[in-house]
Amino acid sequence: MIPVAAPLRVQSRLAAAADGPRPVLHASTTALYVDLDGWCLGLVSATATRVPCALWSTLPDLAPLAGRPVAVRDGTLLVGDEPVRIGRVVDPRATTVAPRASYDPATTAHVTSDLDLPADGRLTAAHVDRLVGRGPGLTPLGDDVLAGWLATRAALGRPDPTLADAVRHRLGATTLLSATLLDCATRGEVLPQLGAWLAEPTTSAVGALLAVGATSGAGLLAGAGLALTSLTSDTDRTTHTDTDTDTEQAWRAA
Repeated sequence: MIPVAAPLRVQSRLAAAADGPRPVLHASTTALYVDLDGWCLGLVSATATRVPCALWSTLPDLAPLAGRPVAVRDGTLLVGDEPVRIGRVVDPRATTVAPRASYDPATTAHVTSDLDLPADGRLTAAHVDRLVGRGPGLTPLGDDVLAGWLATRAALGRPDPTLADAVRHRLGATTLLSATLLDCATRGEVLPQLGAWLAEPTTSAVGALLAVGATSGAGLLAGAGLALTSLTSDTDRTTHTDTDTDTEQAWRAA
């Protein structure tokens, strides 16, 4: 038996999944990803980044599971004959944003300089077309920027339905893992490192976020910074004065 913690929606999706084998999309010593009916489900080691679409194990590495078939039976993930048992359920949503949280764009400029990101932080459908799937890897850099932006706006109670719809229409242009993480971001579900930075944007939190992946952390930080910038413009303040959420009112007032 493999004991794990599971984000809320991961538990729900597993419970609703039909019995049967699942194709393995990626396998390494730190992470195993499978196709769960068009949604990427992961199993990660104790040393891996705890993405919101994965089961979080305490295994030091997943090498002993290499090459085993993966299936779902009665709402439980099976890796070979090992059941993955959910012992704890967690909520990966970011709900706290530090008052006047901000970041220095120079921190991520070495990674994002070629993306032509807007200085005012306002992403549009045209930006989505240019960003989705842009870059190598399981989570391309352009997707990470979008995920940081979407998750931060959701955390502030200010999602952008138009942009979220534009992202959903382009999910076929990227990897299944990245598409799943973008779906998570629209609901405010984040990596713990991003949630920690939003809650308390200290130097150490910046360092921990930038350490995620080759460029993923930098992309998420850039996107989060753009989202915060987008909410400081005069137009945004004027348009939404009467509809600010309690979270955003506190963020603005500080």
